[in-house]
Amino acid sequence: MHHRPEQCPGSLHSAKSWVWLIFSLWYFVPLYYMPWGEFKLGLFIGAYLLFVAFYIWAIQSKPQHIWKPVAAIVLLAIIITPYSPGSSTFFSYVGFVIGFSYRTKTWLMITAVLTGLILALHYQFNYPFPFFAFPALSGLISIGIIGYVERMRMDARSNLLKSHQEIEQLAVIAERERIARDLHDILGHTLSSIALKAELAEKLLKQEKHESVQQHLSELHQIARNSLSLVRQTVSGYKHRGLSGEVMELCERLRQKGFVVELNGDIPQLSPRAETAIILALTELTTNILRHSKGNHCQIEFSKACDKIQVKMRDNGEVTSLTPGNGLQGIQERLHALAGDLQSSIHKGCEFIISLPTRELHR
Repeated sequence: MHHRPEQCPGSLHSAKSWVWLIFSLWYFVPLYYMPWGEFKLGLFIGAYLLFVAFYIWAIQSKPQHIWKPVAAIVLLAIIITPYSPGSSTFFSYVGFVIGFSYRTKTWLMITAVLTGLILALHYQFNYPFPFFAFPALSGLISIGIIGYVERMRMDARSNLLKSHQEIEQLAVIAERERIARDLHDILGHTLSSIALKAELAEKLLKQEKHESVQQHLSELHQIARNSLSLVRQTVSGYKHRGLSGEVMELCERLRQKGFVVELNGDIPQLSPRAETAIILALTELTTNILRHSKGNHCQIEFSKACDKIQVKMRDNGEVTSLTPGNGLQGIQERLHALAGDLQSSIHKGCEFIISLPTRELHR
């Protein structure tokens, strides 16, 4: 049985950008009002460079190892405090890291211990309260609360994502069960009738009652044709809910994953083959965006120009190269069968243009 670590899931690296290091420049404020020799200045700058290294170590560490860079930053603050009250800046970053990384009880305990340490350093070196104790304590507590709230926000987003995934899985299971029930209802009675008619025709054939056999074979043929027509209608209904319905469903999928979706133009009425090809193409492109795009905006545009129907789908993700896989090749093959085409570009994001001749419009 494995012990569950106290740290919470989530990436500190994604939650804290390097840009926040700019606030660590407060560390250098004491240079303006304290005398410095070469040794102290070298120690001061060296300590800052060590802090930056420890901070980078912290944001790249796994949750179970986060205590190591935290301890290193605290130790560095203890060492540099006798020479400069600027060490108070380090405690703000420690506050964020522990607030983000630990469960509530552990975070509060560590904060209490660090509060005691700050007060001990304050009384030991007798710095004016506004110069050391106040910025150290306010940074430790307030920035720690920000880290804690950020972790709670990320946890809530992760749980919401899991809920959406569970709902999608349940919907798939329910759809499969519905299809199974429908096919059973459609084919169960039909296949029983076919088996019975075939058995009866076989017996009549042995008795050389050819007219009766002919009648049963005709009925058997009609049952089979009716069943085939019914199955085709049912399966066609499963394939899609029409182009408009499928486009709305794809837009909702993108929005659930955090994309801002813009839908422009009028969705045309197409022939069944063209409609299916467009739906499969947009579904594949949507899947690619959800899997690979690092953007947050997607645009789908329908237009008609001259003798072509065009569907443009673009996102603002960062793309350096585009290698067509089986999915894109499949789209291209389906469109070529309809005298259509698929074009792509990666200028300021990724854009795909689906083209079909206007003869595929539903008459």
